[in-house]
Amino acid sequence: MLKGKLKKLFLLCALVFSFSSFAETFAGNKIFSFDFGYLGTGLKNNGLGLGLNYEIAVLDFLAVRPGFSHMTLFSNDSDIIFTTVGVNFDLLFYPFFKGLEGPYVAGRFGTDFVMFPKNSEIKNETAFMATPFLGWKFSVREFVFFDIFFGYRFLLNKSQFSNEKVANLYGNKFQYGLKIKLNFKKIFSSMKKMSPKENSDSDELNFARANGAVL
Repeated sequence: MLKGKLKKLFLLCALVFSFSSFAETFAGNKIFSFDFGYLGTGLKNNGLGLGLNYEIAVLDFLAVRPGFSHMTLFSNDSDIIFTTVGVNFDLLFYPFFKGLEGPYVAGRFGTDFVMFPKNSEIKNETAFMATPFLGWKFSVREFVFFDIFFGYRFLLNKSQFSNEKVANLYGNKFQYGLKIKLNFKKIFSSMKKMSPKENSDSDELNFARANGAVL
């Protein structure tokens, strides 16, 4: 019974995180983020995953975003464990010249290397994918970015796959969702300014000055 509840909890986490991305920090021309979409895919396949992205504004209307991902998945119909290592490169065009904010048109080219244990006698696979997509980014007081996106992923070499399960995992499909990017640096900085300790220190300093104390 407990195992069933834990499985439902993991599936709920998968649904919540399947299209989410949380950023470590962002500025006017850079965004470094952790992509938990891979965690959602991993949980739905009895495994785990994580992705990293780093978006850099090249011009006011153009940005590049290299990325890296890793997943460890457990097959439902066998005891086979396989891992994936992925690299991708995004090119993003912002037509309103607002840097890394506002509507954008983008394209992604990615490669995933799918590896099986040597004793499984299953051939390793390589997936080549292309994804055109549209999106809209907007921030709330520089504390958080919301990134709404919609796209379609094409598997470019499906005919070369020898493993049907892997081919289905990387098959052509729509991709959409909402990414949330938190500016932890800004949040922690604001919390520090509002901390009671700093206000207390400031009150003590003012009291000492009022009484002519030498500090």
